[in-house]
Amino acid sequence: MTILRTTIATILAGTALAGVSTQASAVSVTGSVETFNAAHTITNGAGTVAIGTSLNNAGGHILTAGASQSAIYHDYTTVKSWADMSIDLGWMHNVDWVQVNVTDTGTYKIKSEILGFRNVAGSANSSNATTTTTYTPMVQDKSIHPAFSIWSLAGNTFTSTGSSNNPTTVQSPLAYGYTTGGNNNTMGFNQVAAPNGTNNASFLTAGGVNGFVGYSNSGTSGWYNGNGDLVGAGSPGASSGTNADGFLWTDLTLNLSAGSYLLAIGGSCVDLVNCGPYQTKTVTTLATGAQVVSKAYGTGWHELTVTAVPVPGAVWLFGSALAGFAGMRRRKSALAA
Repeated sequence: MTILRTTIATILAGTALAGVSTQASAVSVTGSVETFNAAHTITNGAGTVAIGTSLNNAGGHILTAGASQSAIYHDYTTVKSWADMSIDLGWMHNVDWVQVNVTDTGTYKIKSEILGFRNVAGSANSSNATTTTTYTPMVQDKSIHPAFSIWSLAGNTFTSTGSSNNPTTVQSPLAYGYTTGGNNNTMGFNQVAAPNGTNNASFLTAGGVNGFVGYSNSGTSGWYNGNGDLVGAGSPGASSGTNADGFLWTDLTLNLSAGSYLLAIGGSCVDLVNCGPYQTKTVTTLATGAQVVSKAYGTGWHELTVTAVPVPGAVWLFGSALAGFAGMRRRKSALAA
């Protein structure tokens, strides 16, 4: 008992002195760091290249993260690329596809955070022989809802190159925007499931995806996607919130084995409510005067970070103390014998 009390006292003293000791973390940045003005709009051209649907093509982004290296990536996101009522799936050609190579098995936090608005000017009015299209000024709505999914890769390179190579899949009657007889768009991907023979996953399977890891969603939750899978706020370890500038973030803390992973990063707005910056678009047919009014949404800049979660120094002290305690117990038993 005396030994146990001494051990506990040592742990507490060490904790008080050490506080929380973290592993050193060097940051690896892909691309240039953008700067923003007071209106949170981009002020230079850094990060304007969309990475497309193939990580093998020029412009694709492959990041590395490990115990002592964080990955940071900047790009823009469309407000409905991860979830859109039109197909109740993600859009393969609109999300950002990023491969992350994890060098060390451990606990990681993946975070997608909106940093500012992108196309503040919006679209311009236009006309042709039959219609006119007019736009109101862009409403600077900060409610872009970031979301992302992560899958594991069998190898170390994602190899799919098409953006519409999924076969047509019959839409599930459970889907949020279900239409009788409707089919899922061939450019859609299932945000919350591993690829299989009955969902929109040929693009992922062909690229080497072999399993679903998790997701985080700051948008509307509790709905069923086009394949009939329930979409919530995220996998265990997911959380979302608002930063000091009023923009939203979402993250996922999870255990990852060393290996390669694929992420799809975009905006979540399946209900088409509070999606972010928008213009009111009016298309007028000249011959009849009939009008169709809709919203044209803008885009926002996002930052993706993949960071190892450090082990508190107290945990290392506790483990060392327990090992010492066990050793003293064995020596005492040996002497008594």
